[in-house]
Amino acid sequence: MLRVGSVVEPPRVNGFTVLTRGTNLGRNVNFNGFRVYGGGAVSIGDNFHSGAGCKVITQVHNYKGNKIPYDETYIFKDVVIEDNVWFGMNVLVLAKCTIGEGAIIQAGSVVVSDIPPLSIAGGNPAKVFAYRDESHYKVLVAKKAFH
Repeated sequence: MLRVGSVVEPPRVNGFTVLTRGTNLGRNVNFNGFRVYGGGAVSIGDNFHSGAGCKVITQVHNYKGNKIPYDETYIFKDVVIEDNVWFGMNVLVLAKCTIGEGAIIQAGSVVVSDIPPLSIAGGNPAKVFAYRDESHYKVLVAKKAFH
């Protein structure tokens, strides 16, 4: 896993991209416009691809604090994006979500909870509506057939 500031294999960046210090990158990571907000950690696995305009938020306001609607404190929550994940354009991932290995997130989706491995999910909130063919996926991984 590559940490921002370390260069083993730099990511491919084809659009405006902002990562935080708490962002860890795998190999063969491709950003076409990606932004991380907040103080929580983000782990992005190998062979990740994002469409333009994707965002990950890693903190939430403290609505249980001493003020209404929220106080000055933030609650940091990590996001994990496992290997071989693809985000379509304008995907938004909210704090404390894990996107499982091989998952595909449809353009315009809002991810508010964990997405299982090999699933295809979309909508607001994102829901699983299909799964990748597991045997075909495993063959491609064994061949190292990564884009």
